[in-house]
Amino acid sequence: MKPKPLLILFFLLMSMYFYGLGLLSISDRFTFLGFWGIGSIHLLIGFGIFLGRDSAISAATYVALLDFLFGLLWAIVGLTVSSFILAILSALALFLLLDEDVRMELKA
Repeated sequence: MKPKPLLILFFLLMSMYFYGLGLLSISDRFTFLGFWGIGSIHLLIGFGIFLGRDSAISAATYVALLDFLFGLLWAIVGLTVSSFILAILSALALFLLLDEDVRMELKA
């Protein structure tokens, strides 16, 4: 499978994940807005990858790295299935984004 649909799917799923966390914490306004902001960033990056924008591809690398680090941090605090899945999926996305051939294919 090509890496572009995989990365778009990753960022789409991550945006839905953070939107869902925001809905679960709707009683706390700042937490809700924070999760929806993070979800919107993931959605915009996925759309930018779809369009092949260089700035979105560069930002996707940093966001995937942050997702991986926070997934690891979350797994250290308390090992849950969601923290494990966040760390593994973001590591796979980061692995794809750091490959130069994949970056060239995403820009095309």
